[in-house]
Amino acid sequence: MAVNKRQIRLMVVPPAAGGAVLACAVLLWIGSLFYPSARPVSLYYGRPLKGSVIVLDPGHGGIDSGSHYEERILEKDIVLAVGLELRRLLNQAGATVIMTRERDEDTSKYIPGDPASRYQRDMHGRLKVINESGADLFLSLHLNSFSDPTVRGAIAFYSPGRPENKILAETIQKQVNPLMASDPKPGQTVHSSPKEGSYLLINEANIPGIILEMGFMTSPIDREIFTEPCNQGKLAQAIFLGIVEYIYTKA
Repeated sequence: MAVNKRQIRLMVVPPAAGGAVLACAVLLWIGSLFYPSARPVSLYYGRPLKGSVIVLDPGHGGIDSGSHYEERILEKDIVLAVGLELRRLLNQAGATVIMTRERDEDTSKYIPGDPASRYQRDMHGRLKVINESGADLFLSLHLNSFSDPTVRGAIAFYSPGRPENKILAETIQKQVNPLMASDPKPGQTVHSSPKEGSYLLINEANIPGIILEMGFMTSPIDREIFTEPCNQGKLAQAIFLGIVEYIYTKA
């Protein structure tokens, strides 16, 4: 993949929408003046990701809600919202984006079989999309949960089988931390480092990739962050910057 190595200059281009979404974009731009690590970047001179192919995998979907809070805040909805905004940013930078899902559904349709094995077929359906994509990397988006509500923060999980996985995990973790690991309080356990993991997608994928647990559904602090649409946009922007850094590091 050829990457445009000219100096990158950033411009803010709000989504083509009105009302609350446009207001959110304007607020994000104002906030970016004081919070550079979450700067809303959606257009580059030279489209530096032109030629890049990226798979985005918003976890769960359909009858599988993933983690949830009071049956009204669902992991599957939040990761899809972040994934769709991330796709927009990547597309505007010139990348081709393949989504494992674009709506509230799982991917078991890609692996025919016994309905009772739907969860396993869903996981292998995601792996099938990834391994047949020929992409430069994949990113699987999730939300974590734990029995202790004081545990919070994002975790980028990678398989040590491929050195690029750790590099990708480190670049994305670094960009997400200012939003998800800021202002730790006494008594909290705040995750801020990537970790090795042993999961089907990162173990069996034939391209570099990570699983990003963007925060903990069981943490009131994390939940307050990632349920806000503006913060979902900030998460997408942070992940986007991590992807750009990774691709330029590899170039």
